[in-house]
Amino acid sequence: MDDLNSKTPYNDIVLPTTWDIEEKSPFIDIDSNRLKVNYTNLDDYKAAIVRANHPIPSQCGIFYFEVKIIDKGENG
Repeated sequence: MDDLNSKTPYNDIVLPTTWDIEEKSPFIDIDSNRLKVNYTNLDDYKAAIVRANHPIPSQCGIFYFEVKIIDKGENG
């Protein structure tokens, strides 16, 4: 999938639009549209990280970001 760059009309700021398939924990799966993340490790005690395809630029001022976490494990 090509990198989806979302430039604003203000100073050519590039905003995050998807999850980065390279910058993630090994037990994280990202779906083909790069918008959904699944934790795949059977050990519920491990932490995981995933980054967006672009950082939120400081010039942005305000940026809304929402994460939905679904607890499917005993240790969540």
